[in-house]
Amino acid sequence: MTQATAKTAIIGYGPQAYAERVDGYSPDYVRDSVIELFGTEIRGDILDAGSGDGGWIKYLQSTGNIDRVISVDFVDDGASQIPGIEFQLADLSFDRLPCGDAELDWMFAVEVLEHLANPRNFIKEAARGLRKGGKLVITTPSNESLRAKLSYLTRGYYPAFCENDYHLSGHITPILEIDIQRMSMEAGFDRVECYYPTIGLMPKLEMPWQRVFPWLKGKKWSDSLVAVFIK
Repeated sequence: MTQATAKTAIIGYGPQAYAERVDGYSPDYVRDSVIELFGTEIRGDILDAGSGDGGWIKYLQSTGNIDRVISVDFVDDGASQIPGIEFQLADLSFDRLPCGDAELDWMFAVEVLEHLANPRNFIKEAARGLRKGGKLVITTPSNESLRAKLSYLTRGYYPAFCENDYHLSGHITPILEIDIQRMSMEAGFDRVECYYPTIGLMPKLEMPWQRVFPWLKGKKWSDSLVAVFIK
């Protein structure tokens, strides 16, 4: 391995990489889309994976239906300071989740899977920790949109996985809907449902399609994938 290659590997993944990355927490419109889809159902005992500064946990606590929160992340960016939660350091790509078998009602990984070297470990661990009927909700950049496909065709990579996203934001693993379906089957979930509820940007522009064509919705026109795995 050359020195340049070794440096790239360090920057892309690992504690040093996460210490050096820019702040990149999930945008409010992604969190809002999850609340709109599942907010009235979320209750009981939950685990939040990749909590960052705890913004999503605060969203959930505001619903008033949460009994217990376990927070898990690679580094502590502040989630451990939220009163009443159980914070654990863990590498979601390889470690066991800090919960017993069939112990939790909901798990969340909001804008997390794209940061994992081995997302399959996390999905299998989520299936282990959820009760029958429990749900895992993930969000990740969509690679199914027209913009994403044009980017891959013309540049060889998806929009959220350019060099800056790789080096600065830790986006190392693009996820397609077929990957979601396969991981769900491998982990033993009963089923998985995919949604594309957010806005999407026009190619090479910072303008969403929906500003000009508000009726454009769904897979071709959204930059976010939301999936719910059902135990």
